Amino acid sequence: MRHPGLRWLTAGLVATALLSALPYVAAAVVRAAIESQSAAERASYATGGSPWSWHFRRPDDVVAGRAFGSGTLETSPGGLTLRADRAGTAEVGLPLPRPVDLTRLGTLEWHASASAPGQYGVAARESLDGPLLQASLGTLPPAGLPRAIDLRALAWTDTGGRRVGPPARAAMLRLQATLPPGATLVLDSAALLPGHGVLAPRTAGLPAGLSAEELLAWRDRQRDKDPLLTFGTASAPERAPPWGAWLAPAIYMLMLGASAARKRRRGGWRATPMSDLLDAGLVLVGPLWFIAGMGLGTSPSSSGVTMFATGVVYALLLALGRNLPGWRGLGDWRHAGWPLLAIPTALALVHVFGHTLQWPPAGRIAIYLGWAIFQQWLVLAVAGALLARALPRPAAVLLTALAFALLHTPNGLLMQLCFVAELGWAWWYFRRRALLPVAIAHAASAVVLQAGLAGGMLRSLEVSARFLQ
Repeated sequence: MRHPGLRWLTAGLVATALLSALPYVAAAVVRAAIESQSAAERASYATGGSPWSWHFRRPDDVVAGRAFGSGTLETSPGGLTLRADRAGTAEVGLPLPRPVDLTRLGTLEWHASASAPGQYGVAARESLDGPLLQASLGTLPPAGLPRAIDLRALAWTDTGGRRVGPPARAAMLRLQATLPPGATLVLDSAALLPGHGVLAPRTAGLPAGLSAEELLAWRDRQRDKDPLLTFGTASAPERAPPWGAWLAPAIYMLMLGASAARKRRRGGWRATPMSDLLDAGLVLVGPLWFIAGMGLGTSPSSSGVTMFATGVVYALLLALGRNLPGWRGLGDWRHAGWPLLAIPTALALVHVFGHTLQWPPAGRIAIYLGWAIFQQWLVLAVAGALLARALPRPAAVLLTALAFALLHTPNGLLMQLCFVAELGWAWWYFRRRALLPVAIAHAASAVVLQAGLAGGMLRSLEVSARFLQ
């Protein structure tokens, strides 16, 4: 196929097909993730436990990564240490992935130790904007902390001290401790458990034909009715050996090491189309494994982070070894405006489909810009540039845009928006080799979508496992 026009026509048809396929990919990933999570939850219930269990080792293991009130958090060998830095009550929030049914998981079992006697309690809200309810556990000696607490049997009060019934569910749950200044409380673990026997939650099938966003909205509506509801009939996989999670990173690092060693032996050997394709694939495998493999959650696995970081390190080695096509910052200012057309396009989408603008804080905008520069460097200046050197321009544009879209898996609508945007940005970048205009357009359009579409037509701008929350 030598005629340039025919190549671009074919690329257009393939792009249309890929754009149509992305929502199905996203829905399949979300469906599998929901069923996998439900299988793990059923396995936890079957052993007498529940998904609402916590092991405290670092501040990020509790809500907001800090103590509320008169205490500070410190990492210690025995767990997470709460230190009373002044007189008063300190509170530690237990992370709840969703509201929990306290009528069926009404026993709070916790393991902790303290350096001095203290007064303890529990605080809860049935909804995040609901009234605060509190219950005292009394004064407990250091040796009397590990215990199972029947939350339904406690004397609950509102903030005015009036007696109220025990909460039926909790969207917020905090442990309260009043200790002498300088005293410490070391938290090891906690869990919400059924009062008696093994809990068997209801199971529902996921409806067919829904998009990723519709599946999650349907799941959330069902869990509003029954927070313990699980989905699908999948069984939890057998526990893998400790080294199992590191098999893929080990193979990946061996491949990258072999490629880097070969380049060094040959003194930065002359690039060929095959070597460029191999390098582009090696750069992208790690980040795609981490993101599209649902590794980016509230607590990313060390092996997944290693996969992502290894791919980035290899990209840096390629750049330092001058194995990449060159690029500039701004380039010719007369052409720099073309990528910025994404910004009015985003504003138009918000005007037609969005809600009242709710701008993120300046700090988050700065993070968007830095993250956009990094993403476009990795996708365009590294992987995309290698593809453009090895393949006809239309194929390189398509594959670059597809890689960028897959880095936003499984956020179906965002994947489509990213695919369309990167088609234009890649086409322009391969002509001008200027990175900053694309990165600025990327960051600015993301800010606009966050301000005007997120929480509405666009569920969120989160990707990977974070999108499921």
